[in-house]
Amino acid sequence: MTSENILFILTDQWPSWAFSFRGADIPTPNIDRLAARGTVFSNAFTSCPLCTPARGALLTARWPHQTGVYDNQSVGYSLQETISMGEQTWIDEAARLGYHVGYFGKWHLGANNPEARGAHRFDRDVEVNFKPYDPATNAYTYEKMTAKYEDQGRNLVRGRAPFWGETTTPKERKQPFPIMANGVRFLEKWATGERDKPFFLTVSSTPPHFPHHLPEEYARIAEGLRDTVELPASLEDDCVGRPWFHSAPWWPCMDTSVLDQDEWRTLIAYSHAHIMLVDEAIGRVLDTLERLDLDTTTTVVFTADHGDMEGAHNRFDKGAYFYEEVWRIPLIIRSPGIAPATQEAFVSILDVGETLFSLVGSEADPDRPRFGRDLLPLTGAGTPPEPWPALAYGVYDLYNGINFAVRAIRDRRWKYVWNPQEIDELYDLETDPHEMTNRINDPAAANIRAQLRGQLLAWLEEIGDGLPDRAASLPPAGTVMATRKPGP
Repeated sequence: MTSENILFILTDQWPSWAFSFRGADIPTPNIDRLAARGTVFSNAFTSCPLCTPARGALLTARWPHQTGVYDNQSVGYSLQETISMGEQTWIDEAARLGYHVGYFGKWHLGANNPEARGAHRFDRDVEVNFKPYDPATNAYTYEKMTAKYEDQGRNLVRGRAPFWGETTTPKERKQPFPIMANGVRFLEKWATGERDKPFFLTVSSTPPHFPHHLPEEYARIAEGLRDTVELPASLEDDCVGRPWFHSAPWWPCMDTSVLDQDEWRTLIAYSHAHIMLVDEAIGRVLDTLERLDLDTTTTVVFTADHGDMEGAHNRFDKGAYFYEEVWRIPLIIRSPGIAPATQEAFVSILDVGETLFSLVGSEADPDRPRFGRDLLPLTGAGTPPEPWPALAYGVYDLYNGINFAVRAIRDRRWKYVWNPQEIDELYDLETDPHEMTNRINDPAAANIRAQLRGQLLAWLEEIGDGLPDRAASLPPAGTVMATRKPGP
């Protein structure tokens, strides 16, 4: 299926539940109106709860071991190279197949950027100087990053960097407003003179990823939300009985020891106000689509690369684990003429990528097969076609240059996480929705553990993931691969 026009709205680190249409006490009127006319996928999952690997999978509909995109690009000790130009993405395919392509905002995949891939309008020179970690040229250390956050704090009106705070930066200069302004200009220019080909516009918002440093208007909103914040049921969890690295601070923002319950409420309130700010900015693009009478000819896709812990298990940001808070992602697809629906199928961020490929009419390269599924046939319906397995899979290899080998599988009730460097995990999400009790050694759950492990290993073999063959030779979890020393 091809669409006349495509608008793809990508956000960074947005909790799957954090919308007023999902019942949250967070006004999101613009995403709500998109959901009211689209298909909401209630069981969407990222491939890896880390920015660059998730985006690599999204762009290619392929898994990290197939693309070589395992880690955040140019962050900390990461040795990650830019995504190969040999990897087919829906950006270069859209340009090749006759779309007028625009891409604005966060990229996080290195120098082989939208400009290099044939986009017609883009942010120039994005990440052209980003390089893997090199001790001769890169002075990164945990201590220097801590000092950088302390410097940020001195520039706040109030708050605690990098967690929350009020900034003097005017709202219109705060991301994602400049990104969405570029999207608005793209649509206006296309509508007045470039209509000889359909458009494919991506606006990629860096927020609501932390730091939650907000302009005065939204800082006031956050303060108003603070007293109504409900703290996560697992806030006091110390992760006993699970891999030790879940509760260790691998980046300064992971050190939550400075936060008591009162400050957690403030932080979460600022996170929610940040979400509201992003919703307002996105609304400007959606308003422009309607003002130019393009909404009836445009398929709109909205998602995030991963979720956010927001205090669950006493964690901030994300890490090398597959808790629901970071594994689940929001996903809405609105196509002209398709009735609104809530679709219960288990879907992946790779499926989002394959859907974008399908929208532009791209056929897969047989030398680099894609592993996503086109979701367009699922829009407008509540249940998936048969057979559509109710399973989600996830992979994790590196966090900013630090080694963590993790593979995960989830069905409607149970979640099994294979940690070959540490203890495995098994959660009954029906009786333990907050994932507080690891039942991996529970004899009563032995059958389900064996079943899910078998399914996971069979899937790894099917996609060619060689982790089982190299599991015995892995370094200890938490090893910095550039130095071969324990992190951070």
